Amino acid sequence: MFRPCLVRVVGAARATHGLLALSNGYYARAFADEASSPSSRHSVVTSLIKTCPSCGTILPTVLPVCPNCNYIARIHDSISYHDILGLPYEPNPFVVDTALLKRRFIEAQRVSHPDAWATKSEFQRDVALHVSNTVNAAYKALSSPLHRIEYILQRNGLMTEEADPLEDPELISEIMEVREEIEAGDIDRIRTIQEDNDKKISEVVSSVTKAVAEKNWEVTKVAAVRLKYLNGIADAVKKRLDNL
Repeated sequence: MFRPCLVRVVGAARATHGLLALSNGYYARAFADEASSPSSRHSVVTSLIKTCPSCGTILPTVLPVCPNCNYIARIHDSISYHDILGLPYEPNPFVVDTALLKRRFIEAQRVSHPDAWATKSEFQRDVALHVSNTVNAAYKALSSPLHRIEYILQRNGLMTEEADPLEDPELISEIMEVREEIEAGDIDRIRTIQEDNDKKISEVVSSVTKAVAEKNWEVTKVAAVRLKYLNGIADAVKKRLDNL
């Protein structure tokens, strides 16, 4: 009898199994529980496949969610947000097609949103909530350049913190001056600041793209901190304009 490998089956019962190939070359056992309890037929998957491991139907998305037989499984933390939304991680995880991202997000929520599982068992509703929340987290992380680079750094062992300091004295001085101008300036000056800041954000995004492609994580982290401060200026400008 095979033992579970990389997949935790929820509930103790007899199981059928199959060997599933992961995108990174590893393999995982997929189990379809034969017990009558609906909750025991679900697992935590460590790979995403094209067909339902329970009924064999081609899945409508990359998620372990099958509308045909109501199979649904939790998603292991080891699966990247890119994989969850069907986006390529290589060669550069920072480069994301935002239109495709939004489309994949809508498709994923269509099958996993708790409302679609409202009439199912409590266990299935709980799993659907988990999958839907994971999809939301993936979309939030990948749709924003700052959140995206923070996520990529995290996956490569580098964390960014709220208190991460800027190490460029000139930029620190410039940011302080700009913030003062935002508070005191008229609408024309504030819009000029907005345009200048947008250009600087674009420049940092370009440098991040290059650093990630080269897997230069230290340079990437420095750029991420810079981007965080520039985003702070963008938020301050928006708030000031909204109040004028």
